[in-house]
Order: sequence, then structure tokens, then C-alpha cells
Amino acid sequence: MSQPVEQFLKPKPAQFDGAGDPEMAPRWIEKPEKAFEVLGCTDEEKVTLAAYRLEDTADDWWKATGGRIFPEGATLTWIAFTEAFNGKYFSETAQERKLVEFQQLRQNRLTIDQYEAEFARLSRYAPRMVENPIDKARRFRDGSRLDLRNRMIAPNLRTYEEMYERGQMIERDMKERAAASGSRFAPIRDRRRFGKRPMADNRRFVPPPWKNIGKPNHRTSWNCRLCGRRHGSGPCPSRTSACFKCGQLGHQIRNRPSQAPEQRSQGQRPRYGSPAGAAPRNDLGRPPAQG
Repeated sequence: MSQPVEQFLKPKPAQFDGAGDPEMAPRWIEKPEKAFEVLGCTDEEKVTLAAYRLEDTADDWWKATGGRIFPEGATLTWIAFTEAFNGKYFSETAQERKLVEFQQLRQNRLTIDQYEAEFARLSRYAPRMVENPIDKARRFRDGSRLDLRNRMIAPNLRTYEEMYERGQMIERDMKERAAASGSRFAPIRDRRRFGKRPMADNRRFVPPPWKNIGKPNHRTSWNCRLCGRRHGSGPCPSRTSACFKCGQLGHQIRNRPSQAPEQRSQGQRPRYGSPAGAAPRNDLGRPPAQG
């Protein structure tokens, strides 16, 4: 066994069984690559050592396909091995899912450091979206929380590193202010879940007073401005030529036909004027003088 192989196996590198998140496949490849670069391994040693750390279904896959990838007498190359390995355990479909994750990445409940770590991890699967430094910085800013993003827009920040550093400063300042005021730092509390309106400038929202807005003001006890009498909220009988007593058309109160007793017994009540049996009133709505 050569010295590079002994040094590689001595720390017991991680094995790969093909289960779990597809993202684990390229990450597992990256770990031995670092060791291979330090140890100066050849391509043949790289393939042999990587295949040695496969187990379970991954080992079964290599036994079934290794001979097809490297026919007898073919030279073992690390590029051919990684292409076959990623084709099996990190397919184009899995890569597209990671791309979508990156496009939908938002800070939400993450701290700025946690958000940056996720941004760096997922951006590996969207190289074209971050190859331009300005586009990368803008995407990092747009995915941050609103309270941080508003304070990142004003300064002339053009790089991803500047955005990240600015976000750290803002978050640290927010924590210090919260600690100084004696309140618990909770930058991402969603007040909509509790049925509350958000606060502006640390002041609680106070709803405006509602004074019968949208409600009609019913005042049916007013004297009519046209006739001086009280006859409810309907049209004035002086305009419709209706009887002030019963509200019917075709006669006036002075020549109103008498009402049958059986009708009064059925609970019929006059629509306008005084109730039946009351003393007659003059045009001003007052009873006549006695004597």
C-alpha cells in the first residue's frame, strides 16, 4: 500500500451509502478531493479510494456499473468517475430542485450569518445567477428581511461581501438597541398571526374613533318643515295630497270616510297623526283650547 493511500485511510474518511438528501452526493465527493490534492494522489488512486468508501446501495451500484464505465484495460480517470457518480446520485432533476431552492431563498427567521451560509451553499447550484458580482450582491440583498433590506439600499454597496458586512452591522445595532430598551430581540415576529396591526416607530397602532360611520341617523320625532306636523320619515302628505289621518289618497282628513268598528278591532292603526280616540289637533300639532 502506497504512502498516500495509508494517509488517506488513516483518519477514516466518511462513507457513502446513496441514501438521504441528493445534495450529500456532491458534498461527499468534495471531501476526498481535498485530501487527494494534499496527498498528491493519481487518478487511479482517487478512483480506487473513493470506490472503497462506497457501501450498501452505492457499493452495489459501483459493482454493477464500474466495469461499464471503465472496461478492462481502460485507464481510470477521476473525471469519468465523478460524472457517473453525480449522474446517479445527483441527477439533473435534483440539481434543478436546488436551483429553485436558491431562487426562493429568503432570510425570514434566520440570522444574517445563517442566511449568508444558506446563500453560499445554494448558490453553488446556480453559478450563472451569481457570476456577476453586482447581480450576486443584489440577490443577497433582495432575499434579506425587510428591516435589513431597507437599510442596505441607501448606501452605495456593490459587492456581496459589502452587503453581508452591512447586514451584520445593522443586525448587531438592532440587538444592542433592543437590549438597551429592555425588550427581547425578536426581529421576525409576524404580528398578523396575532390579529394585531404592525407598529410604526415603536408606537402601537391606535384605531381612529368610529362615530356611527355608515349608519343612518334616525330621528323620526322632528316636526315636518312643510306642514309643521309629525308624520314619520315618509313623504309629507301635503305634497302627495294624502290624508293626514290614514295616509290614503283620494280624500282629506276633514271628509275622511268613517272606519268600520271591526277594522279597528283587528289592530289597524292610523299611519299619520294622533291615535284613534285622541283629541283633535290643530295645524300646529297642539290640541284645541277648551271652553
